[in-house]
Amino acid sequence: LVHVQKGADVRRAKAQGKLGVIFGCQGLAGKIEDDPGLISILYRLGLRFGQIAYNSRDSLGCGALELPDTGLTELGRIVIREMNHVGMLCDLAHASDRTLMETIERSTAPVVVSHANVRALADHRRNVTDDGLRALAENGGVIGITAYSPFCETTPGVRPKLDDYIDHVAYVADLVGVDHVGIGSDFFEAESLIRFERFFRTRYPELIRNYTLDTVYVDGFSRVDHLPKLTAGLLRRGFNAGEIHKILGGNFLRVFDKVWK
Repeated sequence: LVHVQKGADVRRAKAQGKLGVIFGCQGLAGKIEDDPGLISILYRLGLRFGQIAYNSRDSLGCGALELPDTGLTELGRIVIREMNHVGMLCDLAHASDRTLMETIERSTAPVVVSHANVRALADHRRNVTDDGLRALAENGGVIGITAYSPFCETTPGVRPKLDDYIDHVAYVADLVGVDHVGIGSDFFEAESLIRFERFFRTRYPELIRNYTLDTVYVDGFSRVDHLPKLTAGLLRRGFNAGEIHKILGGNFLRVFDKVWK
């Protein structure tokens, strides 16, 4: 394993045939216990990205599933400043529309949406609007397209296939350019049936609906070893080798090089 702390570590891991691991967290507020002074310590310990909000409202901002959308808090604005200062990447997956836009406006560095999709194709608050995608591109950031079926549906209620997933990739590339889209699969192959049924189906019933642990990811792109299928699908869709290199990691690596210190 290689503990990735800068872009060069990603390149080294690939050159050595090793697995690179990036430390990040969802719901940064709880990790810093509302103390922005802890951000520099977490960065020194190796944390390289932090999520501003996770679905619900917290002391930093509003999550995607919370109404009304109250956006960033004052503490959230301070935390973004500190993240920019130390070089920690702001992740806006699971953030509300207003939190996303206000973070982009506030941040002096590129941000990412590590795993979400296009709301114009799959109408869910966890997905990003066209205005949000445009703002992200202007910021120099990247959205990672997730293979989580409920966010990838192009026909409501029908489990998406690989081509539906690629529709989301192509939509972002057409709207704001191929430099701003990547892969954010959100694969969790260690997920247990008990946790899936007791937590996710209970906490998010309108999201999970009729999906099971076996179908909650895209048909044809549900595991890491399906990545070659994605590459072949992108080629069939008309993306060239240079564009696919960007989508499969080059765009995120560009942001890592820009943000991490």
